[in-house]
Amino acid sequence: MRRLDEYVIQKETKCILNHYDEKGKLCSIVVEEEEVYEVNESPLAIIKKSIQYYGGSLNGATVSAKEVLGNISMPPVMISGSKGIYWFPSKSIVHEDCAWFSVDHIKDYEPIEDRMLRVNFYTGPSVTIDSTYYRFDKKVNRAHKFKNIMERRAHSKWLYLHIPTKSFNIIRDGARNHYRIAKQRE
Repeated sequence: MRRLDEYVIQKETKCILNHYDEKGKLCSIVVEEEEVYEVNESPLAIIKKSIQYYGGSLNGATVSAKEVLGNISMPPVMISGSKGIYWFPSKSIVHEDCAWFSVDHIKDYEPIEDRMLRVNFYTGPSVTIDSTYYRFDKKVNRAHKFKNIMERRAHSKWLYLHIPTKSFNIIRDGARNHYRIAKQRE
């Protein structure tokens, strides 16, 4: 396992798990399609840095998800809309043992013990986490719903009011220091 000082989430990144190094510092295990890395940053730091790398903020991503899905706790987040990268936390992000998952890499999940769940990916190793099937299933479904809504919005042709271009003029009203729309006379 290679060790990295920092990491930015890519399309092939599957999950980020907490890990304590030999000095007791909270670090991360990052699982990609073909590689596993030990990263010298906490999972939350990687999430924040990755969202910022793609032009957003964790606060903005959380507010956006709550606007779309309602005022829910532990919402999924859009890491990068242009790359279609959407993730969700396994539990509250204030917990050091919060794991983060990419919604696109999860094949299925199954309970293995009381409050323990095995998450299976399309490729590579599975991950065992502390969660019930019901809670994890709800998070996966919310993340899929959020991704679908955001991608529909991004690809919608009519995001604005369509006014035929020949039917109006935009005029600067200097007296009131603003612009107004005036219908064209025929």
